[in-house]
Amino acid sequence: MRLYPVWNIHHSQPYDSLVDALLAVRSLDQADLDVGPEVMHDPASLCDMDSAVERIVQAIRQREKIVVFGDYDVDGVSSTAVMLDFLDAVGADGAYILPDRHVDGYGLKPPGVERAIGLGASLIITVDNGISAFEALDVARQRGVDVVVVDHHQQLDHLPDALAIVNPNRRDCTYPFKELAGVGVTFKLVQALSTEFFSPEERRRYLNSLLDLVVLGTVADVMPVLGENRVFVQRGLQILNNTPRPGLRQLKAVSGYAEKPVKTTGVGFHIGPRINVAGRLEKPDIALELIRAKSDGQAAQLADELNRLNARRQALQREGMDEAEALVSREDLARDRIVVVLGEWKLGIVGLLAGKLCEKHMRPAVVCSDDADGGLYVGSARSIPAYDISRGIGACADHLVAYGGHPAAAGFSLNAASFEAFRMQLIEHANDHIQEEDMQAELDIDIELSPGDLDIATIERLSALEPFGNGNEAPLFAMRGCKVLSRRKIGKGGTHLKVELEAEGRHCNGLWWNQGDVADKIHPGQRVSAAFVLEEDTYAGGGAVQMVIKDMYLER
Repeated sequence: MRLYPVWNIHHSQPYDSLVDALLAVRSLDQADLDVGPEVMHDPASLCDMDSAVERIVQAIRQREKIVVFGDYDVDGVSSTAVMLDFLDAVGADGAYILPDRHVDGYGLKPPGVERAIGLGASLIITVDNGISAFEALDVARQRGVDVVVVDHHQQLDHLPDALAIVNPNRRDCTYPFKELAGVGVTFKLVQALSTEFFSPEERRRYLNSLLDLVVLGTVADVMPVLGENRVFVQRGLQILNNTPRPGLRQLKAVSGYAEKPVKTTGVGFHIGPRINVAGRLEKPDIALELIRAKSDGQAAQLADELNRLNARRQALQREGMDEAEALVSREDLARDRIVVVLGEWKLGIVGLLAGKLCEKHMRPAVVCSDDADGGLYVGSARSIPAYDISRGIGACADHLVAYGGHPAAAGFSLNAASFEAFRMQLIEHANDHIQEEDMQAELDIDIELSPGDLDIATIERLSALEPFGNGNEAPLFAMRGCKVLSRRKIGKGGTHLKVELEAEGRHCNGLWWNQGDVADKIHPGQRVSAAFVLEEDTYAGGGAVQMVIKDMYLER
C-alpha cells in the first residue's frame, strides 16, 4: 500500500518550536511570509508598459473597439475578467473572445484575429497568452490592428511583432519578480492604467476590489505564494470571502464554501476546477459569464451548470483512468520508461489522465486522443523532475503538427498516420535519458511530528505561516508507531479510506483520498507509519483535528 518507497524527513523530533523548525527546513524566515505593500513593484518597470498604457488610453478615449483575447483555464478566464472589469469601469467599448479548446486550441491564431476584426476591433489585448502568437500578430499587423500582449509564459527564440509586449519573463525585462501569473501581469497593467482614470482614493479602492479575481488565477496556476503573489493571495482571499460579486458568491456555495472561509486549498481543489471545467467540456465563456454575472439568479443558474459539468468531468476522469490503465501492461512498464497511450477521450481530460498516470507509475506519461477536428490526434504530457518532457517531445518534432510546453508538462498535435512512429521515437528518447533511480518515488516530509502536537493548538500555530501554496506548501508531517483502532471505506463505491489511529494516547482520524482498498490491507491492532497534512476536522467539530494522509505503511 506504500506509494513512496523513500521518505525524506528533513527534521526529526525533538524540536523546541514547531514553527521555527518548519521555517528552518524551508530556508525561510518569518519576514519572507510577513509581507505587505512594500514588496510590490512599480508596474512601469515592466518592459513596454508605457507603450501599452498610451495605446490603451488612446483607444478608451477615442471610443475604439477593444477586444480582450484570453484563455480557457482559470488564469486566462480571471485575467479576462480583470481586464473587462477595468474597461467597464472607465466606460470603454470592450468585448472579449475566449478560445474553444476543441476547435481553436491554445492562444491567439489568425482565425482569432479575424473574429476580433469581425467585432470591430482596432485594438486587441491578449491576456495570459500571446508571447508565441507569431503568425496571428503578423496577420493583425497586415490588417491594421494593434495588439498589446499581456502574458507571463516564457519567451521563445524571439519576440513576436506586437505594439507592446508586457511580460516579466521577456529576456530583456528587468522587472524584479518573475513569478506573476497571467492575471498578476494583467493586474499590473490595470494598476498602471488606473492612474489615468481614478483619483488616488478611488484607485486604491478599485484595485483592491479586483483581488478576488487575482487570487483565483494566481493559486490555480500554482504560482509561488511568496513576494508580490503573497500580497495578492493574502488580500485576495480576504476580498473573496466577502466578495460582492454574485457569481463568485454562488460559485463558493456550490463548491462547499457558503458557510466557511475559503483558503488556498479551496481555490486550488474546489473553486478552480469548477472554473476550469467550462473550457474542458464546454466553452470557457460559461465561467466568465458566471464571474461577471450581475444578478443572483443568473449566477445561481451558471454556478449549477458548472457544478454539473464538474461532476461529469469527475466521472469521465474515473472512466478514462480505468481505460488508460487497461492499456498499460506490466511488459510495457518493464520495458519502457515512459507511458504513451491513445484513446477516445475528451480533450479536456487528457492532461488530467496524463498527470494521474505519471503520479501512479512515477515516469512521464503521454495521453493522446482523437477527439479533435481535421483528423488530428491531440496529446498532453506530464513528467517527473528528472526528464524534460518538452525537450523529449521536441526531439520528435518531425512527426508533429504543433507542440509546446515546459519541462514538467507539454502538449502537441499530430496526424493520425504519424502516431506510431512518434510513439516509438519518444519511448526510445525517454529510455535513453531516464535512469532506473529517476523513477523511484520520494516523499519530502518537513518534520516528524510529536503525538503531543496532534491538536487544534498546532493548527492555530501553523496559521502564522498561511497562506500556503507553491513555495510554502502546507506542512507535511510524519508519525511512526501509530496503532490502528478502526478502518473503513467511505465515499461512492468505497473510493476513500477513513482510519482511526492512536499514538501515545492521542486519538486522531485520518482520511486517505482514493485509497479505499487499503482498508482490506490493514487491521485493528497493527501499527503503521503515516505521512500527512494536519487539518481541522470541521465535520467532527469541537476542535478536533484529522490527518489528510499522503502515504502510509505497515511497520514490521
